[in-house]
Amino acid sequence: MKRKFLISMALLSAMFITLNACGSKTGKTKNGLKYEILVKGEGRAAQMGDIIEGTLSLSSQDSVLFALDQPDKILQIMESIFPGDLNEGLLMLHEGDSALFYIPVDSMTKYIGGGLPDFVKEHLVYAIRVDKLYTQEELQQAEIAAAAAAQEEEAAAIARYLEENQLDIEPEESGIYFIQTKKGSGSKVQQGQTVSVNYTGKLLNGKLFDTNIEEIAKANDQYMPGRDYEPMSFPAGVGQMIPGFDQAVLMMNKGSKATVIIPFALGYGNRAIGSDIPAYSTLVFEIEVTDIQ
Repeated sequence: MKRKFLISMALLSAMFITLNACGSKTGKTKNGLKYEILVKGEGRAAQMGDIIEGTLSLSSQDSVLFALDQPDKILQIMESIFPGDLNEGLLMLHEGDSALFYIPVDSMTKYIGGGLPDFVKEHLVYAIRVDKLYTQEELQQAEIAAAAAAQEEEAAAIARYLEENQLDIEPEESGIYFIQTKKGSGSKVQQGQTVSVNYTGKLLNGKLFDTNIEEIAKANDQYMPGRDYEPMSFPAGVGQMIPGFDQAVLMMNKGSKATVIIPFALGYGNRAIGSDIPAYSTLVFEIEVTDIQ
């Protein structure tokens, strides 16, 4: 899932340049919602409560304020908040549709209050492509099936990783794989204590997605000027971190180092985190406990 802010309107135009060739239908509802149906799909019609899977762009004037340009679950159709709001437009859609909806800024601020940036003038423009519509029950069943398939693939991938790295270990009761690489001499981390750690996070394929160690960031072209590369501190075992990371740290003591394999169920689950961590990703962390307070 890729998010962009304040991008040129050229992005919005590019998303629909081929769609306009198909011919578009414009109109306005009785409540004043202006719309353009750029592509008319042939799938089922949207119903109240449906979840929309597709792409979404929100713009005003000459800037795109927000964009999801990779298919994702983008919206759920709810009861209208005010006459002519986006929900009214969503109920017009079908699977396969691409459309633009123009929401008057004065109507939005009248019913939901202020809070919009000063450069947002006249209309907020939603560009929506509908790939699929789900009822809540259908989405739940689809997610269960996807998770089951992902777990099967993950088990095979972890087995290959262990074999390739000559690791003869079994998962902990919690589900993580814990490999201690350095035994510390300090006290063991207790739940609720503030712990400071250095860490490097990778996917099973070795791709680095985050680290607070400057040398490693530079070596992997991930260095971010202005970031403080120093130990990260957090209360251990209270849910501030993903479950697998919390569980690993509670197995460590001051000065220790470990490599931890975290199945997706104990990581980010079915969520994609930016463009670096796909949904259902198994994570591999190298962790060093530098201090406990």
